[in-house]
Amino acid sequence: MRPASYIVIAALAGFVGGNVLQLPDLVDKVSDKFADKKSEPADFWSTPAIDGYGKIHFVNVPDYNPATTPGLSNKIVFQINRNEGDVRQPNLGLERVARVTNLYYAAGVPLDQLKFVVSINSDAVPAALNNEQFRKTYGTDNPNLKLIDELKKAGVKVTICDQSVAFHQLERNWIDTRVTHTLSSGTTVASLQNEGYAFLML
Repeated sequence: MRPASYIVIAALAGFVGGNVLQLPDLVDKVSDKFADKKSEPADFWSTPAIDGYGKIHFVNVPDYNPATTPGLSNKIVFQINRNEGDVRQPNLGLERVARVTNLYYAAGVPLDQLKFVVSINSDAVPAALNNEQFRKTYGTDNPNLKLIDELKKAGVKVTICDQSVAFHQLERNWIDTRVTHTLSSGTTVASLQNEGYAFLML
């Protein structure tokens, strides 16, 4: 190898090495930047319809307000097929349903005018287990049951796909009684869409 090649390699190694050594400082600066959060008033976040879940920051913006837009049916079918994060925490899809419910309610739509249906399937099925089965599997009470209770109080219907229950080799009676069994998530979503429901995948 020519001497010039050694010089180039040494220079590159020095450049890369110097920048790698600076990475911890760079990471600290970026972390500090994101850590500098503005202080928020106590009432900045709220859960007006689903107590304790799906927190929102409501801003009364007139455009596309569901309470003041004529002709809206307020019918939505939500499909939840993932179990993100820690299974011992409330399912994030159910939290998002709570957030949408809170937003509609805060915007001025009465709960009895919301026609919301949740279809749980695929990897989200554990969220619908009863306490006994959830505790056997995960060693703790099912954190979703109180959330499902709050959704039901607001008129939200929570359903489970029996095809997913079978696929995961679960017994049908392991699903909590708060949850309604359906033939499948696909047929539930398709049927409701044919009845004019909007579809949100969560």
